[in-house]
Amino acid sequence: MYFEESFWGYIKSLYRDYWQRGTWWSSSALVGYLFAFPIGIWWVVSAVRGGSFLHIAVVGGLILVLWAVNYACGFRSPDRIRLATIEQVSTTDGMKGLTRSRLVIRYTDGGTTCKRRVNLPSLYTSGGVTVYERAQEAFAERGF
Repeated sequence: MYFEESFWGYIKSLYRDYWQRGTWWSSSALVGYLFAFPIGIWWVVSAVRGGSFLHIAVVGGLILVLWAVNYACGFRSPDRIRLATIEQVSTTDGMKGLTRSRLVIRYTDGGTTCKRRVNLPSLYTSGGVTVYERAQEAFAERGF
């Protein structure tokens, strides 16, 4: 069993799960995802041009604090986790429209216990619930 993640894979899955679904609200969600990054870049450029360095510092500081808290809680993002090092896998259902289903994998790395968060597809996608159930079953088969 493995999870694969990449930027282009993420874009392809958004297209498949939102645009090809054919409903206006799912297509709108895809457009929102695609415009979020350019709008963020536009905001930073506007803030720099306007001399709003305090706003940039506040947003950058907030991002840094959130990253530090996440790191302090033991979350890491390794590319691979050996099955033998996994201690526990917990699942969170997610709330439709608010959060996504996810797994938290506790593992050891050089004697240190770390965690890896794996976000699963949105519950609004056609296969979101199925992927979550398959992930639960796969880990349950392995004793987690």
